[in-house]
Amino acid sequence: MRLLALIGVLTLMVASGAMAQAQMTVREFNQIAANAPRDPSAFLRPSVRRAATATQNAFEAARAEEAAARRAGRTPPYCMPERIRLSPDEIVARMQAVPAARQNQTLNQAVRSWMVERYPCR
Repeated sequence: MRLLALIGVLTLMVASGAMAQAQMTVREFNQIAANAPRDPSAFLRPSVRRAATATQNAFEAARAEEAAARRAGRTPPYCMPERIRLSPDEIVARMQAVPAARQNQTLNQAVRSWMVERYPCR
């Protein structure tokens, strides 16, 4: 019984750690981007890999939200193309353009609002 409880607690800790990673704020992202070198060696830094993973997760969450709206028969808030090609510089520039008052929002929220603006459903 105790073993099952321990496994449950460890599972929750791992899951909450993954959720915390996905919930990086725009401010945190911008701090990491400001200190990262502008070459391939940047990915040797754990902070840069964490920011890249959080960004990828944010785009995946946006795509999942769009798919869920379609499955429910609702018009999604945006219509992302099947493949989006954005350079790291474009993503960094977009996150740096977020007003200071809104930089406490998560990357998920920032990506969602970006997709609403960039790919509106017509």
